[in-house]
Amino acid sequence: MKILLTILLLIIVQANSENMKIKIRGLKTISSVKPIPCNPGTSSINCVCPNTECLKYINKTGGCHPIDCWKWNKIKSQCEEDGKPFMPAIILQGIPFTGYFGSGFGNMGRWDIFGTYWIVLGSGCLCTCCMSITVSCCSSNNDKDAAAKIGSSFGGCFLSIAMTVMWIWGIVVIANKEVDAPWTDWEGNPIYCPLVG
Repeated sequence: MKILLTILLLIIVQANSENMKIKIRGLKTISSVKPIPCNPGTSSINCVCPNTECLKYINKTGGCHPIDCWKWNKIKSQCEEDGKPFMPAIILQGIPFTGYFGSGFGNMGRWDIFGTYWIVLGSGCLCTCCMSITVSCCSSNNDKDAAAKIGSSFGGCFLSIAMTVMWIWGIVVIANKEVDAPWTDWEGNPIYCPLVG
């Protein structure tokens, strides 16, 4: 019953969003995006955009639009970089408790890298348990408990080293802005852009 209600709710939301010319994720459709007008004295055939470094003329809208990873500031009449903010990602990755779990990448929307952190964490816990059991089985009957503790200590040590290396790697990669974050272009198509700020 809950599944049917959820599906019905999604159908209603999608129907309403199409009436409002907005996609379900809140992205604007092409028909609702207003183009930036050409410079005065230029027509659609030989349009000159206000800034040729970050704007390009698009025939189907009859105006200028920003290129990928840029936006047009109407107030300042200049181009600005567009994308996910840098500061929240580096702060979340820099804090040891959240950084060990890759939350800086989760904040950026890079769920592939965030998932890698969790795969390493989960497989490290599993490996620690397997190592404890293996060492315990290979030891004599009198030393099984001590051997299990030693095996789990080795597994925990390897896991903590792996998580620390990944945590530091995450800080370096985000600080150097080497990883792009998912974003959308002016049409709402998914693209990747560098962190802003």
